[in-house]
Amino acid sequence: MIIGLTGSYCSGKDTVADYISKKRGYKHFSLSDVIRDIMKKAGIDPIRENLIVFGTKLREENGNGILAKKVLEKAKDDGKYCITSIRHSEEVNEFRKRNDFILVNVDAPQDVRFRRMQKRKRPGDPKTLEKFIELEKKECQTSGSGQQLRKTGNMADITFINDSNDITTLEATVDKFLEDLENERSI
Repeated sequence: MIIGLTGSYCSGKDTVADYISKKRGYKHFSLSDVIRDIMKKAGIDPIRENLIVFGTKLREENGNGILAKKVLEKAKDDGKYCITSIRHSEEVNEFRKRNDFILVNVDAPQDVRFRRMQKRKRPGDPKTLEKFIELEKKECQTSGSGQQLRKTGNMADITFINDSNDITTLEATVDKFLEDLENERSI
């Protein structure tokens, strides 16, 4: 089974993925890690803006589903996988070629996500709300090889609104989702 996670910046995707991996034994892959690995070999600093530019270039040169194809090469068996950083509709289409794929959109209000980003202080993160909003607009293209977060989110089978900073509430939501999913799949 593959649980794919998409969603806006700082919505909690990695927190959900970490929990699913630890709680249920899913192996975690990130499409962004594919980009980071290639950038590292090329000596390019993997800050957010570089990841966006480099990811777009990879899609332009190799097709918009290339990152999903690279991860699917690692997830060939019938194991349990949690895949994050799905940011393009063609990536979703690649994953949907498998009948055991479900896409989850994790989202939160913009002000909540901006505060989370300020707290984590990653190199290259925008320092102002204006820059944060500007970057989000770049991530929501509707065509081409750039990120299509809104379009991808609209393709989701289920959406979690993670508007609280209470990890227990988020974990309970994820547990309920996983229990329902596993019960549905066993019927």
